[in-house]
Amino acid sequence: MSKEKKIREKKKPLFIEAISMIVVLLALVIYSVKLDISIIPAMMIAIVWSMVVAYRCGYGWNDIMAPVYEREKGVVEVFFIILLIGAFISTMMFSGTIPVIIYYLINVISPSLMIVLSFLLTAIVSVIIGTSWGTAGTVGVIMLAIAQSMGVPLPIVAGAVASGSHVGQLCSPMADTSNVAASFADVDTMTMIKRMAYYTLPVIGIATVLYAVLGFMNGSGSGDMASAQLIHQEIGSVFNTNVLVILPMVLVFILTFMKKPIVMTLGITSLLGIVFGMIFNGFSFGEGLNALYSGFTVAGSAGIAEEGFSDIFLNLCNRGGATSMVSPAIIVIVASMYGTILMEIKALDVIAETVFSKVKSRVLLSTSAVVLAGLIVSLTSSSFLAGMMPKDLFLKKFEEEGMDSMDLVSAALSASTQYLTCIPWCDTAIFLAGISGVSTLAALPYNFFGWGCSAMVIILSIFGIGYKNGTRMFKLESQKVIE
Repeated sequence: MSKEKKIREKKKPLFIEAISMIVVLLALVIYSVKLDISIIPAMMIAIVWSMVVAYRCGYGWNDIMAPVYEREKGVVEVFFIILLIGAFISTMMFSGTIPVIIYYLINVISPSLMIVLSFLLTAIVSVIIGTSWGTAGTVGVIMLAIAQSMGVPLPIVAGAVASGSHVGQLCSPMADTSNVAASFADVDTMTMIKRMAYYTLPVIGIATVLYAVLGFMNGSGSGDMASAQLIHQEIGSVFNTNVLVILPMVLVFILTFMKKPIVMTLGITSLLGIVFGMIFNGFSFGEGLNALYSGFTVAGSAGIAEEGFSDIFLNLCNRGGATSMVSPAIIVIVASMYGTILMEIKALDVIAETVFSKVKSRVLLSTSAVVLAGLIVSLTSSSFLAGMMPKDLFLKKFEEEGMDSMDLVSAALSASTQYLTCIPWCDTAIFLAGISGVSTLAALPYNFFGWGCSAMVIILSIFGIGYKNGTRMFKLESQKVIE
């Protein structure tokens, strides 16, 4: 051969190239939201642009796709879980489980308390069981359904559920985030929870007050009790209101508390929901399978004409199905591909090294940890990686400023775990939007815990509250034995 094939040298992208990959995505997502269309096309274009940058940096097709294929193996489970969520919701309607819970609670809970209770109940359960998805998929679904039947604004309730279901991630010794944060800081779990409490407790208190105020502002006017009474009657006319019908939801709580895999939990309870629908409501097995796939409808699944039923009741019942979650599941795949490309060509490293290399002082370092954690989460949907990378980059600087690893890790993890609920293409945000029917951005203004923890990190860093080189109101002495 007269010419040998030239081997291209791989190199990091220039800063302008690396930042352009972020800017292109954000610009297209904002434009898509403005037009009220799916963000999937925006993410696909961003992927193409990231491939162009990767090619200029010396990466061939196989170099790009090999890590993408590897990453997508882990995404398959998330994809299936999201589809199962749709199936679970439809079968809980088919069994009558969700309607019957609403039937018994709708005349007990005041509309004005609906919003604050949605936050507090999900927060309590998330601390007890230590899982955000399990909490949102059970208590969250119920509270959203009750709120819809009362006419309480769903974006506010969706924000409250997103907030409450993630309190346990920072406050529960059973949560994986709390334990991972402790291992990153090399302290015991309870010490880490106490350190993060400087952020979480004020935000919980402020959020509770704001949700209570929003409840009284929106509950009395929109929560028409006459409408609630009508929903109560309509549920009784379609579903068997035997209290035993709630057992599938009870089983979800039990399996979740036992830390059983979420795929198994959702799969078993979805099938049980079909069985209960056949036994208690007289629906057919075939309609149960169809509801699992296409969603529950009063006309199709129950075989009852929809004329004469209120719009609120029909909107409450006609929902779910695996197909309803296809679009959110696709977002998980394309978001994973996009993030993997940026990580593989080290675009994130370039941004971090360029923007944060000169940062000093407690305020700027804490703010940088929060910002970098958000950037990592937006690309990877991994709060753990968002805790690890800031530690690698900033730990020495934190120590030079008189702070310790707890100050750094608590700032990064308090932000990253909650960013998962705020960024539309992150798997957790997709999951929450799927169960609520409310877009992430519509619920974001009311997701007080979601963005409040990041704000509190920055605010407290100004005053030094909770920091080693500032003021700690209680001792943080780890009981962990370091070998």
